[in-house]
Amino acid sequence: MRRKQWLWLFAVFAVSLVTSAGLTVYSYQRARRYARWISDAYEGVLLTSMMQMEQLRLNIDKAILSRDEGQNAVLLGKIGSDAAAVHAQLSALPLAHSAMAEAVKMCNQMSGYAAALQEKAMETLPEEDAQTLEKLSQSCAQLLEHLQSAYGQMQDRNVRFDRAQVYMLDADSKARPLEDMSGRIDYPTLIYDGPFSDVVSENAPRGLGKKEIPRSEAAAVARGYLGEAALSAELTQECGGTIPAWGVKVETDDCTLQMAVTKQGGDVLWMFPENADFALKYGLEECKKAAEEFLSVHGYGDMHLTFWQIYGGMATLSYAAVQEGVVLYPDLIKVQVRMDTLEAVGIEARHYLTSHVRRENLTPAVSEKEARQAISNRMSNVSSQLCVIPQNGREYLCWEFTGDYNGNTYYVYIDAMTGRQRDIQRLVQTQFGPKAS
Repeated sequence: MRRKQWLWLFAVFAVSLVTSAGLTVYSYQRARRYARWISDAYEGVLLTSMMQMEQLRLNIDKAILSRDEGQNAVLLGKIGSDAAAVHAQLSALPLAHSAMAEAVKMCNQMSGYAAALQEKAMETLPEEDAQTLEKLSQSCAQLLEHLQSAYGQMQDRNVRFDRAQVYMLDADSKARPLEDMSGRIDYPTLIYDGPFSDVVSENAPRGLGKKEIPRSEAAAVARGYLGEAALSAELTQECGGTIPAWGVKVETDDCTLQMAVTKQGGDVLWMFPENADFALKYGLEECKKAAEEFLSVHGYGDMHLTFWQIYGGMATLSYAAVQEGVVLYPDLIKVQVRMDTLEAVGIEARHYLTSHVRRENLTPAVSEKEARQAISNRMSNVSSQLCVIPQNGREYLCWEFTGDYNGNTYYVYIDAMTGRQRDIQRLVQTQFGPKAS
């Protein structure tokens, strides 16, 4: 009997031990999950602060170059809100006070400084204020470089924010990349297809033909567009949206192409290959010539190359229509050329078919010389051309001035009728082609 009691007690003890161990493991795993969530949240704050810092610097540079009272006020307002956002994000990170004190102080002061400038906004910033903004831009660039470097080191060393005691102490700064920032890493950016390529007109399409194309004719239109390269064509699903179209699948010798033929006019709305991994046999110049020949053969008229990029063994080239020497940025069309055969296998013509009509009154009231006086003398290597840009649902004839500032290329658009500044865009080269913002 005594032995049974001992066995019973041992069993109860064993169950208690296993239960306790299980609860301990469960509590530990739950604590780790919570710590991971907290760490991921802090990492998100850090990444957001870096993106906001980049935008802050861009708006500072734009304000320095701007010579328009209205846009100055808008840009200074953005600088103030961006600086306040970066201040809030950096303050939220679990860092020692000494680590981010100067950065937080700078952002706080910048927000107040921008608000003060906004109250007295004028066509051109006084030289003293412009110089101050240049120094702030440089400080933003240095801080952004430090943040990027520290984040890269954290990833390499697997250093996480959930080790709060590491970041809150003022000792051993070498163990905390964010508090001992050095080095340089690249920060990813988006590739841009050209000026105003993200502007979508809400008006009815103006570039479509008059003829209505029935479903039975769509495959023949697609084959005629590709010529002898098309071995077969079959109908697929219809495409809705502002430009309704018939879907067509076309087989070529070694490629399957998906196409959309507009129901009104029988124009090709878009075309793309199902698979794209072509060999890099030809260079960019050959691809440009092939794209321009393709556009000419299909009756798109005079076109101006705006941007390009390379991926998947294809050169993707963005063109804008040209009328009487004036570049029509609303009339954009994108062509994809295989770099192994120089065949055009992709096209995106939505902007072109939406906007392309003959424009009237492309004679500027403001001369190039007069418009040039409206741009900042801080830009160097300045060139110019006339263009039409879309803005707020309308089109404006502008002088486009291209120049260099602070290591980047900028585009400044001066209204050719009023002499007022309408827009500023920045261009940066990447390994795949240009980007702009």
